[in-house]
Amino acid sequence: MRTIKNPNEIVDEFVRDYRALFCDDLISVAMFGSAVTHEYQPGISDINMVLVLKDDAIPVIAKAVSAAKKWSRRRVAIPFFMTKDFIASALDSYPVEFLDIRSNYRILHGEDPFAHLDIKREHLRLQCERELRGVALHLRKEFIRCGGRPATLSMLLSASMKKLLPVFKAMAVLHDKPVPKLKSDVIMAVEDMYNLGASALSEVLHPHTKPKNREAWTALFDNYAKTIDTLIRNIDEKP
Repeated sequence: MRTIKNPNEIVDEFVRDYRALFCDDLISVAMFGSAVTHEYQPGISDINMVLVLKDDAIPVIAKAVSAAKKWSRRRVAIPFFMTKDFIASALDSYPVEFLDIRSNYRILHGEDPFAHLDIKREHLRLQCERELRGVALHLRKEFIRCGGRPATLSMLLSASMKKLLPVFKAMAVLHDKPVPKLKSDVIMAVEDMYNLGASALSEVLHPHTKPKNREAWTALFDNYAKTIDTLIRNIDEKP
């Protein structure tokens, strides 16, 4: 399949496919994430979508199986299917994820269900702490599992950064800062808020040079884990 150079080029066809499937039951189609920023990389970045429906029961969304397969071959991720009621009731459980959507999204069809989300600070703080602690535990466990192999450490660091970027955006909100649009700005904001300097976070997001040997990879992994521990201590102390 042809690489999508600009996500805007698929909007009309994507919306047309899902409107044909769900008709008036389709309330909204939203694109979010790097696909709506200058950080989109053709052939590398996923294109993330949310479909808001009147009914998200399995027999209803089953209509989308063929369309989802078609678009996933072009690196359009399988959409998140949800209802307006789900969004309203899930804000206390998934405030970080909804803040992440709200920070970078574009409505392609219908209503805007994300414009007036009531995200509570304490819900954000609790999820940030939970996610950070989960990553800290996972990093240590997987380091032992892989025996410190550099290739696996590289994948673990990349996956961890992808998971934590939405958390870092939420931490900016907790500090009453605007949510940066670009990943590099998110990392710089966290480093500034917590006086980290040029930390392992920057090195993992945009490595200037890869570590040359197992010892250097282990040192980077250690510094990254220690940075996460520092963030945990700080967010745990924040009222």
